[in-house]
Amino acid sequence: MVAVMHFGMMAIGRPLPLSVPVIAHLPDWYLWAAASPLVFWMAWRVPISRGRWLGPGLTHFAAGTVVTAAILAVETAFNRAIGTPAFAGPLWDIYPRVVLRNLPSFTMTYWVIAAAAHAIRYYQSTRYNELQAAELGRQLSQAQLATLRGQLQPHFFFNTLHTIAGLVRDGRGEAATRTIAKLGDLFRQTLGRLEANEIPLQDELQLVQAYLDIEQLRFADRLTVRLDIAPETLTALVPSLGLQPIVENAVRHGIARDPAARLLEITTRRANGSLRIDVRNDGPAFTPPPEASRGVGLSNTRARFDRLYGSAFHLEIGPAAPSGVCVHLEIPWRTAERG
Repeated sequence: MVAVMHFGMMAIGRPLPLSVPVIAHLPDWYLWAAASPLVFWMAWRVPISRGRWLGPGLTHFAAGTVVTAAILAVETAFNRAIGTPAFAGPLWDIYPRVVLRNLPSFTMTYWVIAAAAHAIRYYQSTRYNELQAAELGRQLSQAQLATLRGQLQPHFFFNTLHTIAGLVRDGRGEAATRTIAKLGDLFRQTLGRLEANEIPLQDELQLVQAYLDIEQLRFADRLTVRLDIAPETLTALVPSLGLQPIVENAVRHGIARDPAARLLEITTRRANGSLRIDVRNDGPAFTPPPEASRGVGLSNTRARFDRLYGSAFHLEIGPAAPSGVCVHLEIPWRTAERG
């Protein structure tokens, strides 16, 4: 508007110093800056949406007209007070001409500010909805993980009771008594830590070792456990009760089914940003067992890995050399120090 007034007056042979249109339009900028909070308030109170635009649009049209008329009234009074030539004359004669001349551009200014307010409102609303959806997704995942973990705990407990019952049935009362004592120690040591979704590998190995101590009482000297644990992997985070069902499966479907089977080996390594865990047994030759994929232990373990890591984990069951079965697991490398 400053440029239009300056060059327009030059075109008709009545040049004005540039300072005159600048000063004349100072009220426009300040008045619109003062009116912007009101326009923003209107945009938030009366939003225009695709399904609801006619009523809010008419409301904003009326509001834009009122705000524009008020700003032009103040501008007219200001320019008359400073003696701007274009505003000389009676007020009732000057004001209608100012309104007719500036109403379209000032109304457009109102709509530009209102559009900016709507854009900010839409962005904040979208962002809020995204955060709400993310929070609901996190709560759902936490609830599902807690459910899966809750299923694994009694699964392990009842399997251990089954072992104790087997020892009693075989007349091995002393071994059954020691197993009960070890089971009590195991639960006292680990139940508090199992509330977390992930724990350091060294804590999970304590649980695995406690389970294997119980199984060694059951199998007497027929179960040999070999641990090949890389020291740097001890602080790596793994799902609580994530390794124990894999080891339990190796004992139940490997050692227990073959009288000649004796060895269970657990190996851990860090490689390419992943924690690699191998659980091997020298039991029967590998055949894909339906019960291993449908049972509570491994099925819940897979489900928990999927919830925790998405597609960033790998769990594979295959033949071991020279005989037996190997479960190979890879999960993203995270440590307790880094959280």
